[in-house]
Amino acid sequence: MFKIGLAGFIHETNTFSQTPTPLENFLNQSGFYPELRKEEDIFKFKEGQYNIAASGFLSLTDELEFEVAPLVWCGTEPSGSLPEDVFNTIMGMIEESLKAVGPFDGLFLDLHGAMVYGDLQDGETEILRRVRKIVGNIPIVCSLDLHGNISKECFELATMLIGYRTYPHVDGFENGERCALALRYVLDGHPVFKAFRQSPFLMPATTQPTTREPAKSLYELIPRVEEVAGVISATIMEGFNAVDLPHTGPSVFTYGVDKQRADWAVESLLQGILDREPQFSVDLYPPEEAVQKAMQIAENSSKPVILADIQDNAGGGSTSDTVWILQELVNKHARGAALGLLWDPEAAEAAHQAGEGAMIKLALGGKSLPGHTPFEASFLVEKVFEGNFIGTGPMVKDRKMNLGKMAQLKIDDVRVVVSSDRMQALDQSFFRVVGIEPAEMKILALKSANHYRADFGPIAEMIINVDAPGAIVEDPSKISYRNLREGVRLKGLGPVYRRPQ
Repeated sequence: MFKIGLAGFIHETNTFSQTPTPLENFLNQSGFYPELRKEEDIFKFKEGQYNIAASGFLSLTDELEFEVAPLVWCGTEPSGSLPEDVFNTIMGMIEESLKAVGPFDGLFLDLHGAMVYGDLQDGETEILRRVRKIVGNIPIVCSLDLHGNISKECFELATMLIGYRTYPHVDGFENGERCALALRYVLDGHPVFKAFRQSPFLMPATTQPTTREPAKSLYELIPRVEEVAGVISATIMEGFNAVDLPHTGPSVFTYGVDKQRADWAVESLLQGILDREPQFSVDLYPPEEAVQKAMQIAENSSKPVILADIQDNAGGGSTSDTVWILQELVNKHARGAALGLLWDPEAAEAAHQAGEGAMIKLALGGKSLPGHTPFEASFLVEKVFEGNFIGTGPMVKDRKMNLGKMAQLKIDDVRVVVSSDRMQALDQSFFRVVGIEPAEMKILALKSANHYRADFGPIAEMIINVDAPGAIVEDPSKISYRNLREGVRLKGLGPVYRRPQ
């Protein structure tokens, strides 16, 4: 039996967001993520095939003869940079556990890849520095979200980094399995040679879904590369643009039985990225045009038209409380429309206090983004909900969810799903718990960039990406970077970045 330490520390950081990241976000259940788990509680991930890498890793431990020593696992919704004391507190828990439970034969780390803490310090690189200082030169395999921004130092510190291959992310479990098999491969004494390259351009978020081009065929290259004898593992990172660090952006890393095989694999995948560069651009509609187009299409459709509010996505660190699209839906008298999730704890509380069937006057949303204002109107409280519910779609299937007090508010024929915890609209259950059946709507306005596609995509007539302001900027050429590396193109065939003097 091999003794394997298992720890997880997950956060996707938007360094341009003002949404805070306090310690309690990690200690309690937070949207997609369960509460902080220590020691034996981590084994609960083994009870089902949860869409989390730790769950997939644990599923193979008996088969691979791993004796897992569970340490600390936590994660929370994307938001602004972690305060340094929050980062140090959680790392202190992990470091203390490593010292108390070790030594180990190997280590599995469930990470994200785009964590930033303190004064623009790279989280994953520091995690690996501190862990290496304690465990020494043992094999360390890390699972990463494909939105990681990976530095060369981070790549060198890990024995192997293995990234998700789907966006929406529906292969968390499978990625854990890939990591477990890779760790056993290394523990069996096989040498691993590695290669790392960065893309010369950034990819806008709306071009990144692996369910459609250009990313679909790009990610189909990975298994083809891995079929070549001597290639052990290959990963493409699409990067997370809302991070002001030099290494922000896509990267490729590969592992082989020799340097020649690793180098060939990394160059093949990088060439795949370069071949598709013209397709990694931006196509957005302003709110008034997007809503008008959705209404016209919905008139003759049996399926809902989706308006994707991509720049107010909680999954990218935005506040999820802007009301630009809501205002247009109401002003244009849209029929059969539902919008969610709108984060407004005050409105949710007011709805619960008033009760179902009540009319209440609210200043809804618009409280967090500088220069934005709430939508003031009278709403009918159609339904309220509070408590646990079970996710149903591919992203969170069978997962216990809790978004605090929730409500369905109605104005004319427009419904709004309000939540007390921030969470992007990636699952139809978020609507159903407050009495809305998404497939029966004419228009669905979803505060999400791409994860909604896994559950809502199959019921959609059409998807329209909306250029409504938020704490995320979809077009990287419009992001106010100060620390990005010189010379990177800010989107496919886009302008070249030059650091401000």
